[in-house]
Amino acid sequence: MSQDRRPSGAPPRRMQLSPAARRAAAARRRKRIRRNRILFGLAVLAVVLVVVLGVRALFSLAKGKPDGSSVPESSSGSAAAPTPTPAASTSVDFTDARMILVNNNMGLPEGYTVETQTADESTGKQLQTEAAQSFAAMQAAAKLDGVSLILQSGYRSVEYQQGLFDQQVEKIIKTGENEEEAIIKAQEVVAKPGHSEHSTGYAADILTDSYRVMDSGFAETDAYTWLTEHAAEYGFIERYPRDKKPITGITFEPWHWRYVGAENAAEIKKTGRCLEEFWALYGSDAGAASSSESGSGSSDFGSGSDAGSASSAA
Repeated sequence: MSQDRRPSGAPPRRMQLSPAARRAAAARRRKRIRRNRILFGLAVLAVVLVVVLGVRALFSLAKGKPDGSSVPESSSGSAAAPTPTPAASTSVDFTDARMILVNNNMGLPEGYTVETQTADESTGKQLQTEAAQSFAAMQAAAKLDGVSLILQSGYRSVEYQQGLFDQQVEKIIKTGENEEEAIIKAQEVVAKPGHSEHSTGYAADILTDSYRVMDSGFAETDAYTWLTEHAAEYGFIERYPRDKKPITGITFEPWHWRYVGAENAAEIKKTGRCLEEFWALYGSDAGAASSSESGSGSSDFGSGSDAGSASSAA
């Protein structure tokens, strides 16, 4: 029996691994290296994420809102605009004669009278006395800015309005309609007698030298732009704005302006409301419960190519 003759204390003899065992060992080493690299990468990502969230939280606190809060969005995805809230009260006195509301459902008060004077010397058209003086002042101010204002139509008596209405009825009857149908259709173009703002003396149809047709094209003129900026300073408001037809019942009439007095015009313009809306919001104590109803279907002046003719005038 042979004996191990290695010197005492010598290291043990290393076993010789087969090629297959060596390949398996190498594969295990590579696997450990890949695992360690993945763990290191995950650790680095975790650190970066903690830093980013911390910075975001600091910015959110600096802005005075909790982290993760956001601006409410509308269903379309854009930031929701706040809904304007009307003031609780107004300084407007609704018993002021200048604030009278007349439309297809609100006629002139019984026995209504008004004093008028010439407002535009070039046309001879008249308005209620105070309104006439204010129009003349406004006309002069616009002229200094290089803008001409012409009072195309002003005060009309109820009798004159009756004549216009009768003409429109006859015009429709000639197309083959019976009288009852003609009366109904006439109200779509001409206000009924006693229901036209022009009979108050406070309504003014305003045009300019370069545009003498009463249609929506007037809105493209310098005169209309000037009026939207300055008319309220002289007591006039745009009576039938573009987006108020569902309320007024009247299509967009950029030429039709209404005198209410400078202080009242400033209050109304500030709210962005038409006269019916303003009455409904603030005028209930003055007996305007029913005045918010629109003059549905009755234009105060005809539109289109016939707008300047007597047969289409409200």
